[in-house]
Amino acid sequence: MKTFDSIFNGLVNLLACIAGFFIVCTGLIECYEVVTRYFLHRPPIWGVEAVEYMLFLIAFLGTTWVLKNRSHISVTILVEHLSPRAQAYCNLFASLMGILISLIILWFAVTTTWECCVTDVRVVKTYALPKWWFLSFIALGYFLMLIEFIRQFLSNLRSLGSHPEQGKAS
Repeated sequence: MKTFDSIFNGLVNLLACIAGFFIVCTGLIECYEVVTRYFLHRPPIWGVEAVEYMLFLIAFLGTTWVLKNRSHISVTILVEHLSPRAQAYCNLFASLMGILISLIILWFAVTTTWECCVTDVRVVKTYALPKWWFLSFIALGYFLMLIEFIRQFLSNLRSLGSHPEQGKAS
């Protein structure tokens, strides 16, 4: 299990680094577009489209890292006033909901990606690119989030054992 965890964490960290690289690239491309548009009066035709694609990829490459590090926004105003055991149950429920939602979206992403691949659907903008290329990142992102939600569910399940019920001795 430790080997799986280290491989998974390495993959998630690598994808987050790629997402970070794309964030830097989008900033540089936008600066390049501003300079070429306003000073040279010749903006590149590919700039906006490249940034759109990178922003799309950033979302699905970096989401699992955010989830793994619990860096996402969460509203804890109610949960923080609960007992540790009740908090563990809330976290368990949240993980279970994440598993179910990830499974549903993963299913739709995989089936849609496959359909677009088989029927050769293209995204036609400046360039005509196969749509399944982009949809496969949705499937990848939700597959990795599914794994992370399962890991968090198991961790939350283990934490229930470390929080005995109030009024009972362990």
